Amino acid sequence: MLHDYHLYLVARFVRQQLPGALIQHFTHIPWAASTYWELIPARMRYAICESLCSADIVGFQSMRDVRSFLESVRTFLPDVEIDHSNLQVSHANRITQVRAYPISIDVDEVRRIAVSRKAREYESRLEGLLCEKNIIRVDRAEPSKNIVRGFHAFEMLLRRYPKLRGKTKFLAFLVPSRTDVRQYQHYKEEIENQIQSINNRYGTEKWEPISVFFENNYVQAIAAMHFYDVLLVNAVVDGMNLVAKEGPIVNRKNGVLILSEAAGAHEQLHDGAISIAPADLEGTTQAMYQALTMSSAERAQRAAKLVRVIENEDITHWLHQQLTDLHALTGKN
Repeated sequence: MLHDYHLYLVARFVRQQLPGALIQHFTHIPWAASTYWELIPARMRYAICESLCSADIVGFQSMRDVRSFLESVRTFLPDVEIDHSNLQVSHANRITQVRAYPISIDVDEVRRIAVSRKAREYESRLEGLLCEKNIIRVDRAEPSKNIVRGFHAFEMLLRRYPKLRGKTKFLAFLVPSRTDVRQYQHYKEEIENQIQSINNRYGTEKWEPISVFFENNYVQAIAAMHFYDVLLVNAVVDGMNLVAKEGPIVNRKNGVLILSEAAGAHEQLHDGAISIAPADLEGTTQAMYQALTMSSAERAQRAAKLVRVIENEDITHWLHQQLTDLHALTGKN
């Protein structure tokens, strides 16, 4: 069982040494459409597709990734046959199944952390920052998470709906990421500048619109998600995004999930979330307003849908699906 993009070429090497091996490769990141793969040399994309088709099963986070992979294989591998009905590829006298296994969380473990003594300590500290309504995000501080655009949308919300000023708080829990990379340093500076600008423009002596925590503190983030009225997940692209699953499991307020259509979690959670296009500032602003003004009944209904899906399709379900599919192949090898 091989995992993620840095092992794309391993399946072919294993197959050469152990022709009868049962090989599965699971990719955690999104699989780009074939037009993006055309940006890299032909020999590289051919080697990657050929190696993955040396596996018995290739797994992805979502059906969108499955479809993109099948299209890439059709485009870049000669003498390949695609069975879209059964989601499998025939290449070099081998059949490779292509499956979606959306990764999830350990629900019981996340809930255990949420009620731990440490989490309760963080709750007490955070309560002093809260307002009548609270928007929360938890992300790595990197461009793909779309943090700056989320703050822009919040600024538009405050400008357009003055009644929310002083009553709505945005708390951001941002984990430093790749701090030695110049582009990431610049992005962190952009985040900080945007927060300062909003706080200076709209803040008062008694109310600061945005509070940010730049630290890697998982327990604190879990504790904070108890309190959200709105959980913002507006990533430009994401393989899955487990925050979108952790939040509904621990939240105590029937909070509303605003979820990017580009996150892998959207396929599972869209029925209970408010969906947004990640680059749509106007749409994100309106989604925030809709979530903040939503009726209690609709909030409860949406929250229940999210919890039900996440509980039913937890991390055990994710692993069980993969092992079941591998076991089904053992009689054929």
